[in-house]
Amino acid sequence: MQLKKVVRNLAIVGCVLALSACAAPGHKGQGQDQDGMNGADANGNNVQSSGVGQGSNFGDSAGGPQQSLAKRTYYFDYDKSDIRAEDKRAISSNADYLMAHASAKIILEGHTDPRGSREYNVALAERRANSVAEFMKAKGVNPDQIRVVSYGAQRLASAGHAENDYQLDRRVVLVYTKK
Repeated sequence: MQLKKVVRNLAIVGCVLALSACAAPGHKGQGQDQDGMNGADANGNNVQSSGVGQGSNFGDSAGGPQQSLAKRTYYFDYDKSDIRAEDKRAISSNADYLMAHASAKIILEGHTDPRGSREYNVALAERRANSVAEFMKAKGVNPDQIRVVSYGAQRLASAGHAENDYQLDRRVVLVYTKK
């Protein structure tokens, strides 16, 4: 079992190294904005919302761990901070990436729907982000690579007031930060 994990991690590292060595013509450089995907977080830190950069084919492999790496938004049930089973594979893939890249860092942004008091929502969003952080730490990610931020209901994903809209608001977003 341990050998399979080592081989899988080596395959991920190999794919990332191979893709980082390729420079696709017509793509912007690492420090430039492309379609609004790179920018700054609320504290003015440079962030990139993709772990491997825009224009990458890293997430195009069907069913492999690379595809899961592309998923960086994890949704939660109403008033819950338990990670859904369908998100665990994607979180594990991001954890593997972080373990293979000790200099990589992430921000886990916790969010809630607008129902409830501000204080309650900020605390719930923090519990959600901490659930993802603890899951990643249990997989072996260095705690220094993870930062948790709680936005509560300050940054809604959907402005509507139907249950479908609220579901989009109840989330944790994993953001890779630039070095």
